[in-house]
Amino acid sequence: MAQTERSHGPEQLDAEQRRQLRRAHERLRAASKELEALIATEPIKGRWEPEPPPPEILAAARAALGDAYEAVVRRQHEILGWEPPSGAG
Repeated sequence: MAQTERSHGPEQLDAEQRRQLRRAHERLRAASKELEALIATEPIKGRWEPEPPPPEILAAARAALGDAYEAVVRRQHEILGWEPPSGAG
């Protein structure tokens, strides 16, 4: 991620800024795990095969992942002054 002239490091963050970044990253991890559970569940031999998720559930999970990623990028820009990665957004 490129940094701007107003960039600063994590050591300069206050407790509230750290909390905001941590929550954004937690949301991204949770959204990723939810999507993974829908599309990458391994079958258990002789017991069950995973059912494909309904399209609307899959679309909602993909949207949640995208929203969570955008929130991380936005918080990093607002708090750390980091520019979004090229191709983001």
